[in-house]
Amino acid sequence: MLIAERHQQILAIVKKHKTISTNELIDLVFVSPATLRRDLIKMEKNGLIKRSFGAVSLIDSLSETSIYIRSQEQIKEKKQIANACMPLLGDNSSYFIDSSSTIGVLLQLFDRFKNSTIITNGIDNARILAETKLLKTYITPGLINYTTNSIIGIDAINYINSFNCNYFIFSCTGVNVNGINEANFEQNAIKKAMLTNSKTKILLVDHTKFDKIYLSKTVNFNKIDYIITDKQPRSEYLEIFKEANVNLIVTS
Repeated sequence: MLIAERHQQILAIVKKHKTISTNELIDLVFVSPATLRRDLIKMEKNGLIKRSFGAVSLIDSLSETSIYIRSQEQIKEKKQIANACMPLLGDNSSYFIDSSSTIGVLLQLFDRFKNSTIITNGIDNARILAETKLLKTYITPGLINYTTNSIIGIDAINYINSFNCNYFIFSCTGVNVNGINEANFEQNAIKKAMLTNSKTKILLVDHTKFDKIYLSKTVNFNKIDYIITDKQPRSEYLEIFKEANVNLIVTS
């Protein structure tokens, strides 16, 4: 088994049990104690799990999830959402892009656009854009958040405030009936600045984000133009979106 596959197996087991002893993991994964120890050290470094004496636990659900976890979750759904977003976009435009892994999937399709400018605080997303020579890409200055590979802080906000963009395309940590929210206050401040300085706001969010409440509220639904998701939300959301004049696009 490849190391990446083994890490996925370990993560699935820990997600199921929330907390599990290393001895139990050894029996379930069929590896030596030394191999498991190396795996767990690397996974903890990447923000996937937390180690304690003789046990392994999930990261606290109230905190911001590691980019390494998010980039490996709901891959099929993210691709469907990205494809549904593309008809709303075009050449000769300017875009604010956040640091989310969902937007990273969308950016892989941006090589078809011409004469467009992107401003992002996402290090991984800037790396994706760097492979496209047809686009002008700016990355914000500021403090690096190593959990999300993003840039935060007042310098980033001031930089964002010097632009006006046609679009802001973003994702979020959670959606509930009261609006859109984030686990990280500093990350939330970045998104609020991009919202303020953009014309059309497009939220890309898979179904697992619904009915989730986190620390910092980003925005009410009446400030969003489009929400693109992979499954039909329950009727309460449909009524709220209609009242807020949100255009809902469901991919399946």
